Amino acid sequence: MHIAYIDESGDLGGARSPTRHFILCAVVVRHEYWAGFNEALQSIRSRLHERHGLRLDAEIHTSQFLGGSELHLGMEIKERFQCMHHVLVSVASLPGVRFARICVEKTMAHDIMDRAWFRLLSEINQVSDGETTCQARGLILLCDHHNTLPYRPPASSLDAIANAGPLLELPLGRDSKDSHALQLADILVYLTRQSITPNAYFSKSRGRRLLRMTEALFGKPCPRA
Repeated sequence: MHIAYIDESGDLGGARSPTRHFILCAVVVRHEYWAGFNEALQSIRSRLHERHGLRLDAEIHTSQFLGGSELHLGMEIKERFQCMHHVLVSVASLPGVRFARICVEKTMAHDIMDRAWFRLLSEINQVSDGETTCQARGLILLCDHHNTLPYRPPASSLDAIANAGPLLELPLGRDSKDSHALQLADILVYLTRQSITPNAYFSKSRGRRLLRMTEALFGKPCPRA
């Protein structure tokens, strides 16, 4: 069984939208590693608190955390980049954790949501392939219910999860402020967007280093739909 924590970047708008791409990213955890995964995320946040003073209860909105403000959550931009470096290094070695993502070019698709979810579930299927020996098979989808959560997954998407196992319930919504795993998905989807359309900070060496680390986590360029 796998649990996928999913977040998005971009909107579903057309001609007047400020973004060209709609991106979904998933942190996929095998159920037997779930407790260790959550303990590891708690330990990461504890270290960020001890080393950089990041409040344990602070929610990381990556677009703000790595945005242009010189001071955010009491930290300067250099220190915030150091926090992200530590997060990426730490999650890279977590057992039973995989990462999947998809980017939809909005000018090339009219069914943006359907296409994005179908391709994301296909990617989840791929990263979970070969991990089907567990008798408790299935896939649970957890989303930030403020933005990402669809009313139901597109019917065509259900065909994409054969290896991951049957979908257990409709996608579930949770507030990201209560989930370090959803905040991790937010970090990765934001950095994926920066790898596609980098802003000024990510055109510099400090930002490019984070993007290289992000690409290494996924192991391949972001699939396009």
